[in-house]
Amino acid sequence: MKVEELIDQVYCLVMPLIQGDHVPCKSEPGFRMRQAIIGVAACVLFGTLTLAAQGDHIFRGEVCLEPAGGAAILEKSQAMEHCTVGHARRGAHYVLSNLEKKTVYQLDAHKQPRDFAGNHVVVVGTLDKAGSTIHVFDMFRALPPKVMRAKSAYIDCDACPRDMATAWLAAFEGLTDWGRFDIVPDPRKADLIFLLSANPYLGDYLTRDRPDKRPVRVDITYMDVVDPRTGESLWGGSRQWGAWFVGRATKDLILEFKQELALEEKF
Repeated sequence: MKVEELIDQVYCLVMPLIQGDHVPCKSEPGFRMRQAIIGVAACVLFGTLTLAAQGDHIFRGEVCLEPAGGAAILEKSQAMEHCTVGHARRGAHYVLSNLEKKTVYQLDAHKQPRDFAGNHVVVVGTLDKAGSTIHVFDMFRALPPKVMRAKSAYIDCDACPRDMATAWLAAFEGLTDWGRFDIVPDPRKADLIFLLSANPYLGDYLTRDRPDKRPVRVDITYMDVVDPRTGESLWGGSRQWGAWFVGRATKDLILEFKQELALEEKF
């Protein structure tokens, strides 16, 4: 995507937030995410105006270590099926791999790619086609493609005694009102699992003996969007709103996820 197109799309996304309903105060739901969206969009909108004149573009993919024989892979322009993120050897380079587009580009930035190794990212930069290298201007984390492609969801309220029990219904109402996902009764048939809990997620959804046996203090509402095949948390957030506002906190987390996904789709 060219930067000129990105500017137009981000403008269409952010202006309703600024010109529409009042911007909520810090105690209202959605304040932090709306503040973040406006901030990020403003940075992209105004920060990339000069980039457009320089011919910079937007790239998506996964940051991986360049494998042995990386030059040959780059020449063939074939994406890496298995991303390597282990300890970098001396002189090793990082690449941006996009399996869907079957492309691999070297990243010329020194420290930044290492910080994002193993993550799906959005890169702003200029492509040197002769060397298959992206000269990186900026880079930030992106939602994994499997989140963007997901069509169905399963809701699981784990470690949800007492007041946390309202989280499941709040999530069901929030996702139903959104209408993006079909809610399914079997996690094995879902593309995503919306995991709600009063305890932080440990990444063990597929391996632990259920239920979560840790002590529960209903103070913080956690929501993780989990890959049902791997147990990996693809997105996570929390609200420390106490036991009385679990339902409201759950719907606000869904709103945050919804707004972040909408912003991602503009890139």
